[in-house]
Amino acid sequence: MPDYKYKAVLKNGKIIRNIINAKNRSEVIQKIKATKMMPISVTTKKIAQPKKLKKKVHYDKLAKIGIAKNEKGKKNKLDRPEIKGSKFGSLLTAEVSLPGIIKPKDVLTFTNSLYILKKARFNNITALESVYNSTENKKLKEVIEEMIIGVDSGETINNVMTRHPRIFPPLYTNFVRVGEESGSLDVALEYGRDYMESSIKLRKTLRGILIPKILQFVLIMAAMMVTLLFGAPLIENVYEMFGSDRELPKATKVAIRMSKWIISNWYIVLSIIGLLYALFRVLVSSPRGRYRWDKFKIKFPVFGKLTLNIVTSKFFQAMLLNIKNGMRIQDSLEVSKNVTTNYYILALIETGKNNLLSGGSWIEPFAIEGAFSPMVIEMLEIGMQTDLTEMMGKIEEYLQQEINESIARTIKLLPEIMYVFIGIVLVFFVLTVMTPLIDVYMGGFLFDSV
Repeated sequence: MPDYKYKAVLKNGKIIRNIINAKNRSEVIQKIKATKMMPISVTTKKIAQPKKLKKKVHYDKLAKIGIAKNEKGKKNKLDRPEIKGSKFGSLLTAEVSLPGIIKPKDVLTFTNSLYILKKARFNNITALESVYNSTENKKLKEVIEEMIIGVDSGETINNVMTRHPRIFPPLYTNFVRVGEESGSLDVALEYGRDYMESSIKLRKTLRGILIPKILQFVLIMAAMMVTLLFGAPLIENVYEMFGSDRELPKATKVAIRMSKWIISNWYIVLSIIGLLYALFRVLVSSPRGRYRWDKFKIKFPVFGKLTLNIVTSKFFQAMLLNIKNGMRIQDSLEVSKNVTTNYYILALIETGKNNLLSGGSWIEPFAIEGAFSPMVIEMLEIGMQTDLTEMMGKIEEYLQQEINESIARTIKLLPEIMYVFIGIVLVFFVLTVMTPLIDVYMGGFLFDSV
C-alpha cells in the first residue's frame, strides 16, 4: 500500500503533519477523522523522478518572458507538462505566477479550466485533479488539493472556497454555491469566469488611472514639505545678506516658524499622525463607525458614484443568478448580501428583506436613501410587476454602462484636481520663497510700490 502525507487540525486548532499507510485517499481521510481530527490536505508520497522533456514546444509565450533563450540567443527545448488523464492539456495551461501569491489571473485560469472540464461532463474530483496537475502556482495547488479532499469527504467546492475569501471573491463563491445547489456548476463557472474577467479589466483600468495620480499627489506633497522644511529657513537672513533693514513677508515668517517647530518636534508630529490613524482604525472597527465610513465612501463627490455602481452591480449579478435558479426574493436577498462588505448597503438589504417579510416592498429602503438611481428604482418596480429576471438583466447592463461612464468622468476630472494641487504648491512656493528673493532683486520696489 502507498504512503500518504497528510496535514490535519486538532480540536485545539493545532496543525499536525504525518505520514500514513493506506489503500487510497478515502481510507486516509477516514482514519484521520476516526482520531477526531479534521483533514486539511492528503498527498501521495512519491519518489522524486527526473522530469522528461517533450519534443513539441510552444516558444512564443516563453520568448516573451525571456525563458526560451540561452546565452547565444537560441531557443531552449522547454515545455509545460501535460495534464494527466485529460484531452484538454493544451487548453488548461496556467500562467506563470510568483510562488506563494495567488493573483486574480490565476483564479481566472483555474475557473476557465474547471469550466471546460465540467462542460465535458467530468465529475468534480476528476476535474479538480486534472486542474491540479496543470496548475503551476504552488499556493493555488494547495487550495485545489484542499478542494479535492473536501469533495472526496462529502464537502462542496463552495465550502472550501469560503475558507479562502482573499482568493475567491464573495460574488464568485455565490455563483459556485448556486451552481452546486442547482446542479448547473458549469453555468455557474461561466458566470464566475465572466465576472473574474470583468473584475481584472476594471481593476487594471482603475490602477492605470489612480496609481499615476496618487504618485503625482505624493510628489506634490513632498515638494510642499521640502519647501516648508528646507526652502523657507534658507531665506531667513536674505535681507540681512544684502544689507537691507526690511522685514520678511508675513507668509515667509509663518513658514519659517512652522518649519523650525516641525524639525525640533518631529516626534510629536509623527505621534499625532499615528494617534489619528489608530483612532480611525478604532472607529472603523465598530459597526456604527464602519457603517458611517462605508456610507461616506458612497456619498464621496468624486469616486462615490463609481463605488456605488460597482457594489450594486455585484449585488444585482448575485440576485439575477439566484432568481434564475428559482430562489425566492427574500432568500435571494439573504444569499446575495454576502457579495458585499459595505455596511451601508448591507443595512439597506436587511431593511428591504424585513419589509418584504412584513408585506412591504424590499425596494423602498433603497429608494428612500437614494442608494439606487431613479432609473434603477423604476426598472425594479416594473420588474416586480412583469418579469424580474429579465429586468434585472437590463439593470446589470445599465450599471455596467454607468461604471464605464463613471470611469470616463474620473479620467477627465483627475487631471483638473491635480492642477489645483499644483497651483496650491506654486502659490505656496511664491509666497514663502520667491517673494523675498524677487523683492531683494528689485531693490525693494515690490513692496514700496504696494
